[in-house]
Amino acid sequence: MPFKPVQSHRSFELVCERVREKLLQGELKPGDKLPPERDLARQFGVSRNVVREALRSLEIAGVVALKKGVKGGAFIQEGAASSITQALSDLITLRAVSLRDLFEARMMILEMVIDRAFSGPGEVDLSRLDEVVTQTAEAARDNAIARRVQLAREFYHELAALTGNTAIIFMVDGQTELVQTFLRYRLGELDAETLIASREAFLGHLKVGNTDAAKANLREHLDRVHTNLW
Repeated sequence: MPFKPVQSHRSFELVCERVREKLLQGELKPGDKLPPERDLARQFGVSRNVVREALRSLEIAGVVALKKGVKGGAFIQEGAASSITQALSDLITLRAVSLRDLFEARMMILEMVIDRAFSGPGEVDLSRLDEVVTQTAEAARDNAIARRVQLAREFYHELAALTGNTAIIFMVDGQTELVQTFLRYRLGELDAETLIASREAFLGHLKVGNTDAAKANLREHLDRVHTNLW
């Protein structure tokens, strides 16, 4: 269905709202391509500059991806944690959220993740987390900093994935990405053997179902990271 015209001094914001409305209504979905700028301008009754400004705004928000070339255009994005990361980053920049509050919130969410993952009667599949811990040990001993950064992201992602809750996964991914913007250039200062021992101990606690010990281990690790590097 075509878009209805918009007429306002804040036309580009209304264009953004209309695109979001169609997403909520299911008329648009991830992967769909929006009409060309010329067609959008005609449908909305605005200039191409207004459409261009709206698309840039939606791109920054992570709603669309703008691609160039013959097969380019504006495409609806898959959901990504970067939207949460940007929102949190802005709040920290504005000093509405402190780094200490971010750390506490991160720890509380991860403790909730552990409790939720091990609340059911069935056995929890830790194979993927086990693999990440093994790869982390290899990267740490090789002093492969970029790889350590990536594996840290995967470690917390796989931990959150144990809940099977996509909202939790996005929140954890968003927080992890934000924390890494502060720490990525200093991860090399973390002692490799200390990191390896912490990861392996944490995984060992989970394997025997000792969630209290796992949470205590994780809090000790994160406190050490945040205290030493911030």
